[in-house]
Amino acid sequence: MLKKLGFAVPLLPLLVVCTILVACSTERSPLDDSNSIVLSSNKPGVRLDPHLDVKWEVLYILSAVYETLVYQDAGGNFVPGLATEWIVGDDGKSYAFTLREDVRFHDGSPFNAEVVKFNIERIQSLGPRSLKARSLLPDVKSIEILDEYNIRIDLNEPNGFFLFGLSLPYLSMVSPTAVQTWGDEYHQHQSGTGPFMFEEYLVGDRYTLVRNPNYDWAPQIYNHDGPAYLEKITWHFLAEPSTRAPALLAGDVDVAVDLLPTDAQYVMDSPEHTVSIANLTGQPAFWYLNTQLAPTNDIRVRRAILHGADMQIAVTAIKRGFNRVSHGPMASVTPDYASQLEGMYPHDPELAISLLEQAGWLDTDGDGTREKDGMPLVVLMSMVNWGQSREFSELLYSQLKAIGIELQIEMMDYGVQVEAGQRGRKNMLFMGGSGHSAFDTLKPFFHSDNAEQGFAWAKYQDPELDRLLDEAALLTGDVGKRTEMYEQAQTLIMEQALILPIYDYALLIGVSNRVKGLEWRSVGLVPTFYEMYLENQ
Repeated sequence: MLKKLGFAVPLLPLLVVCTILVACSTERSPLDDSNSIVLSSNKPGVRLDPHLDVKWEVLYILSAVYETLVYQDAGGNFVPGLATEWIVGDDGKSYAFTLREDVRFHDGSPFNAEVVKFNIERIQSLGPRSLKARSLLPDVKSIEILDEYNIRIDLNEPNGFFLFGLSLPYLSMVSPTAVQTWGDEYHQHQSGTGPFMFEEYLVGDRYTLVRNPNYDWAPQIYNHDGPAYLEKITWHFLAEPSTRAPALLAGDVDVAVDLLPTDAQYVMDSPEHTVSIANLTGQPAFWYLNTQLAPTNDIRVRRAILHGADMQIAVTAIKRGFNRVSHGPMASVTPDYASQLEGMYPHDPELAISLLEQAGWLDTDGDGTREKDGMPLVVLMSMVNWGQSREFSELLYSQLKAIGIELQIEMMDYGVQVEAGQRGRKNMLFMGGSGHSAFDTLKPFFHSDNAEQGFAWAKYQDPELDRLLDEAALLTGDVGKRTEMYEQAQTLIMEQALILPIYDYALLIGVSNRVKGLEWRSVGLVPTFYEMYLENQ
């Protein structure tokens, strides 16, 4: 059957999927290891380092090796990890942590307050190299080691998402001994405190983990204690998604991550595999609408685009129903999501045409494209090759053509698009897949501080939106008030038609039926490798 990982809601019929290098089948007989599994996914990059990497593919690999001070349970509550308890000061700027006293890194070095201080200072010192981890770390004023297992971190201002950031793999605790010993080669000598230990990393090919026999400090989010069930995990990396399904069906891999919807459908009939859906928190896929460049500087044109587009048809046709249609700047499974946005922009071509006519755009020569003051209604779009973005842009082209808008699409590399977005050269720009919470999903992409050099490519500058995003981030105790402010911010973004939402991100994960215990927590993209086992083992 098809199921959602991390959710007990069954969906659709049985599925299958896969991934791995074809050469793997010559190196390893199908499923011949007694207590080890092979997984496959996209290539994660050169350096697998929680403080350096920004790709989400890194998260689920490193979560087996490293641990965090706190975790989130299924209800979104913070629970002890490497920290057994914490106290937040009344001003929201002081955090005192008590640490576990029984933890050792894979290299044998102890975990203590000095380690926590080292990790925070390492992230700070890495600067732009630590882009993602640094964005999750608030402005730290001072770090005081109270004793070997107690530490206090003082912030310059309150931050309601400090604990959230500490629960993500980007802020995992690495071994100071290993980092100082190996320097730039640390990625080949990694040392964490997790249930699996680094064994080998062949860049662009595979990453191998072995069970930590000394592991005995699992957080309460798991259902057992002691070492992991599996003896070994091997990740094979493959950038080409179309090769993944055949590998799973052939028995070359046990788990295949991030499958194409088309591949999932053609393996639906396999009785030996299951496909699960992990709906991801954070930012959905969307197009920015530039508020400073004609013709999208007119809100009537922006709203006409939203009413003229039919993303339900697009998502059903291209994503085969596996992804949810997006309705705003946050995915629907993200905490503080504004569900009231759903239905704000129904597909209504007649209303779209009316809005364009109100804005003075008329088709006077009957060529199908509207004009105003002798200029055709042309919208310039930039696209990068992400998540079937080409197919979505081509379908949108035909939908907007039907209401008299000529969409000119230019495919470009991501770096070129960043420059185009920052300089305001395009009317529509594709974005998606960043963040995990309202804090890191909204402010970096819609606050006016980020309109020139950052990623707020709608170029919308509004003191009220800035106020909502600034003040919500400072709230540490009043969760209800914070949710209300973030809902107001999302509503303002959509009332101003700053984006055209497309779909919520989801991982399609193919799993052999002999693999048990795998779940995928949507917040942080953390899979439960620690709980996994093989049937009859």
